[in-house]
Amino acid sequence: MDNLEMLNALLDMTTEAEELASDIEKPERLRLLVVEMRSKARKVRTRLRRDRQIETRYELCMIGLLEELDFGRVSWRNVTALEARLGRIREEIDRTIGVIKASRLIM
Repeated sequence: MDNLEMLNALLDMTTEAEELASDIEKPERLRLLVVEMRSKARKVRTRLRRDRQIETRYELCMIGLLEELDFGRVSWRNVTALEARLGRIREEIDRTIGVIKASRLIM
């Protein structure tokens, strides 16, 4: 999966999670989305850390995603401002997609 495909998949998950964050009837799906997003970002971050010395915009996006989804010892259900966190993640992914697309146009 290339960078844009991964970002688009994460964007879809983030959008769905944002919609579910206010829906108290589907907490399990929201939990699964949060866990999957964190897992994907962690895998990408680990792979990129092994491959490169310089952090790219894509890697910085994954770091931001991991930071936003790090709830510490608090259960994800008790996280304050989960919708705001998901909104920041979505914005960061959107910006990163824009940067990647722009750099591909230059090439």
